[in-house]
Amino acid sequence: MSKCDNCDKSITKKSPRLECNKCGKIVHANQLCTGLSTKQLSALRNAQNLEWTCEDCRKESPNRKSFIIPEDDDDDTDGNQLGESGSTAMSKLLRDISLEVKKAVKKELASVNESLSSWCIKMDTINDTLEILTENVKDLEKKNMYLTNQNTHLELVIGQEIRNM
Repeated sequence: MSKCDNCDKSITKKSPRLECNKCGKIVHANQLCTGLSTKQLSALRNAQNLEWTCEDCRKESPNRKSFIIPEDDDDDTDGNQLGESGSTAMSKLLRDISLEVKKAVKKELASVNESLSSWCIKMDTINDTLEILTENVKDLEKKNMYLTNQNTHLELVIGQEIRNM
């Protein structure tokens, strides 16, 4: 079971949720946690080609991406622009890789947490069963002791009756 990255409450398997297509944050699919209107949530639910981006990622990425074409007549400027755009591209690439790794790790951790929860439930069930079986064994030991004592008593009574005959 994972937790909502917005309200920090748990998200069950049956409750609808959204995952940010950039950073992998998972939130409840409601107006409060997503910041979307009812119509927007409905559109996301019904359309398979729409993806959701969290508020943090929307703030980080520019609203408009521009394509800059360098001019051919100024060689020095081209080198500077290429270097600047190269470092910008490199930092964006590193950020994208980092987000992908975080997303993959988060998915794996969620899977591990689900498995761990499942195993904890199974262990609790086994412990409960063991406790019941232990009580049953104690009851059977008491009954066995009672029957052994009763058998010994009856053997003594029969032995006494045989001697009295």
